[in-house]
Amino acid sequence: MLLSLAIGLALGVFLTLLAVPALRYEIAESANLLTRVLAYGFLLVPVAVVTVLKSPMPVTHTTGLVAGATVVLATSAQSYTGTPMPYVWLAAATLFGCAAARIMQKERAVVRP
Repeated sequence: MLLSLAIGLALGVFLTLLAVPALRYEIAESANLLTRVLAYGFLLVPVAVVTVLKSPMPVTHTTGLVAGATVVLATSAQSYTGTPMPYVWLAAATLFGCAAARIMQKERAVVRP
């Protein structure tokens, strides 16, 4: 759990390095789709989905990854957005989507007569 949390914190730092310049474009109102994807940390979603599908301990690893990245993103970008809620909602939606992806993977593995 601690390793996945540390990886999540490192991923959060990386996503923050991408998000802060994009948030400056958001403030200047010259945003496009790419800056919105970077600014609000949507790159967390594919990383989390790959983690939940490939990990030997999917719940622990994905939760640590998403929690760590969300803490870093929300605290660093709060001065730009005014609230950490976009990142909290992103984390909740990501975990919900990862659970659905894991369920779908398990259902495909079940052999039905």
